[in-house]
Amino acid sequence: MENKEEIIDLGSWSVPSSWDELNLKTFQEIERYYSDKEKDFDVREVLHIMCNKSKDEVNALPLEFAEKIVDKLAWLQEAPEYGEPTNELEIDGEKYIINIQSKLKTGEHVAAEMMRKQDPHNYAALLGILCRKQGEIYDSKFENEVLQGRIEMFERLPMMKVMSVVSFFFQLYVVLQAHSQLYTKAEEAINLIAKSIDNSHKIGVFKKQYMKWRIRTLRKSLKSIKFT
Repeated sequence: MENKEEIIDLGSWSVPSSWDELNLKTFQEIERYYSDKEKDFDVREVLHIMCNKSKDEVNALPLEFAEKIVDKLAWLQEAPEYGEPTNELEIDGEKYIINIQSKLKTGEHVAAEMMRKQDPHNYAALLGILCRKQGEIYDSKFENEVLQGRIEMFERLPMMKVMSVVSFFFQLYVVLQAHSQLYTKAEEAINLIAKSIDNSHKIGVFKKQYMKWRIRTLRKSLKSIKFT
């Protein structure tokens, strides 16, 4: 249950008492703030985010009450426990799923990667793109008519309910990145072998043709790996 402080002339200030009381939007904002290592800690910014009050209201807050509210936020120093990663989420009786049965489509990949680069803490947007109802397709109609409302829906959800799906996405993303890096290294090695063969004057014609055939086979195998 939220702690409340009644402050003369400033009304009621609600203070979350645990991670369970944060929605995803607030969690994203506080994570963005704490991730900026170059910023000096500003208690006003934390109160602005956590109490849903304007910066002017925070500036007008009597110091003794500000200190009391900060004391109630000591739980922020503890890392939240999200539970096991999962690729599905139920909201109002409807399932939303990150599809792992088929390959990621170009539109999904580009949109999610652009969003991740623009703001790595915008989990609601990533979920809006990748975590959809069964049968929903990510196309221009979805992007223009559905996506924004879907992002706002995820922002309103309790972050502890949502972050297990976010964890699943990042677990999958790390695997995909490692897979991509492995492909690149393998491709570099094959190119180096091919270059060595072309530059070698000591290798016999038959052996040289055989090695080139082996390289073509390796390239076909590599191509199949890339799109697995």
